Amino acid sequence: MSRRAASTRPGVRPKASATAALSSRAQLGFALADVTRSLRMLYDERLSAEGLTGASWRVLAYLYREDGLTQTRLAEMLEMTRPAIGQMIDRLEARGFVERRAEPNDRRSWGVYLSPHAQAKVAHFVAASRAIEAECFNVFTDAELATLSGLVERLRDHLLRLQSASREDGGDR
Repeated sequence: MSRRAASTRPGVRPKASATAALSSRAQLGFALADVTRSLRMLYDERLSAEGLTGASWRVLAYLYREDGLTQTRLAEMLEMTRPAIGQMIDRLEARGFVERRAEPNDRRSWGVYLSPHAQAKVAHFVAASRAIEAECFNVFTDAELATLSGLVERLRDHLLRLQSASREDGGDR
């Protein structure tokens, strides 16, 4: 059963259009959030057959680049709480993708490492991720993609500077 828009339902007054209520910058922020959510959902859907989610793939990808990261560092990188990353690592460890090892310089800290099983499959995971990327971004020319990438990177760097300044000011902004 299809749903009719509120503006066409009997007895329902149409609300102001979303575009009229939001500035173009707010619309861009919402669009970026929608894109991010859609990408996460697509990764979750496509990698589920491998026993992964988009977030768990990101853990493996970070470890592929720098094996032995601590749970705390992974939590920071993924913007997750320490308990949440701990649960994710528990699941990845149970599936044989990662191993926890005591850090020799700090007995209270544990490094997270790709297991031999994950090492053997990482090329397959990278290929699956690249296929998703190609499918998602094939709507852009190489030049458009380079421009978009540069703009998003510049925005990310600016937002990180704003966050840092806010923390230095005690969050009073």
